[in-house]
Amino acid sequence: MRDNRQKVPGMWLCAGILFVLTFVMVKVEMGKGHEVLLYSDFATHSSWAVGEFTDPLYDKFYSYPVWHLAVRIVNRLLPIGREYAGALVTACCIGLLAAILYQFLWKELKEQLSEMNIVFLTIGLLILTALYMPWFNREVYLGQSSPTIWHNPTNMAVKPVSLIAFLYFLKLYSGKEREKWFDFAGFAAILLLSCFVKPSFMQGFLPAVVLFLLLELIRTKGESFWISLKLGAAFIPSGIYFLIQFFSVFGEGTDRGIGLQPFAVMKLDTAHPLISMVQAVAFPLFVLCILGGKQIWKDKPLLFSLLFYLTSLLEFILLIEVNEPASGNFEWGLQLAMFTFFVMTAVRFYQQIGKKQWVKIVGNGLFLYHIGSGIYYYVYLLILSPLQC
Repeated sequence: MRDNRQKVPGMWLCAGILFVLTFVMVKVEMGKGHEVLLYSDFATHSSWAVGEFTDPLYDKFYSYPVWHLAVRIVNRLLPIGREYAGALVTACCIGLLAAILYQFLWKELKEQLSEMNIVFLTIGLLILTALYMPWFNREVYLGQSSPTIWHNPTNMAVKPVSLIAFLYFLKLYSGKEREKWFDFAGFAAILLLSCFVKPSFMQGFLPAVVLFLLLELIRTKGESFWISLKLGAAFIPSGIYFLIQFFSVFGEGTDRGIGLQPFAVMKLDTAHPLISMVQAVAFPLFVLCILGGKQIWKDKPLLFSLLFYLTSLLEFILLIEVNEPASGNFEWGLQLAMFTFFVMTAVRFYQQIGKKQWVKIVGNGLFLYHIGSGIYYYVYLLILSPLQC
């Protein structure tokens, strides 16, 4: 077994590369301004963060202010201006995400992959996107969604928190260690922090946890009751605050509402919703098909990542903001769920199903296609088209 100290250079390499990629992209978006880059949210969020906006339309940011406060503090402490402050804070978030992801992949795959292959896998998982098929949809992101986005600061900021919460949940439920009460208190604190960064993670994660724990109660014939109760209690603070956030935006007296219109939001950007859904998660779907239903059912981390993806996908398919249908705000949770879905299926692919040559070729081919599409998307936003997200 290789010394764990060997993971340190790879971790810093991944964090540094993602920091630079994110900083460059965000600075370019901020420099173009929100009136030019039509779909980027950075100018709006950062302007509110430094106190340039008084429009009550943006008062909802008060309920999830972590990114904004960080930008405000950096802008006050360093003479770099709003644009660089926003880029720096966001780049730090994604750099942290890369470090966390690399450590997880190292732990899971250090016996199967070399250090540089784990570096490549980490970077790939953080830049990949839906398979780009312009004959179905000329846009890379719109219509398909993506586990990687570059245009929304709060969703990018919550991504490392969401990965920590996802992995923490799996650790607590595994029962491999006798967890103390403060372990569950720590989990509760992470969930609450995620709401203060952006509530979209809780939007998909909470129903996925409920469904997973119910299935486990059935599978274990009630033996998982106590661990389910402890985990449920950990959701109480974040669940209460999430409800406060929800009703502050969609409650009585607000001008926003939610409707039930299947595929309505997706059809605004794609003529082929079902094909777009496959484009978005082609590699994970291939891995699930190869593993088969019995193995998926037994593999709790993989099963939970699938449930997280499916519950978030259903929210995106079914729900619409009736007064602002094109906003796609129920898509944020799906993007976070897609990311963890890719992570878990990639881990299982390289752990278990690399022996058959055709499986190896097809799986690696699909994964590289996702990465290639992500590279094209990055270059497209940076250079080719300043008007899309």
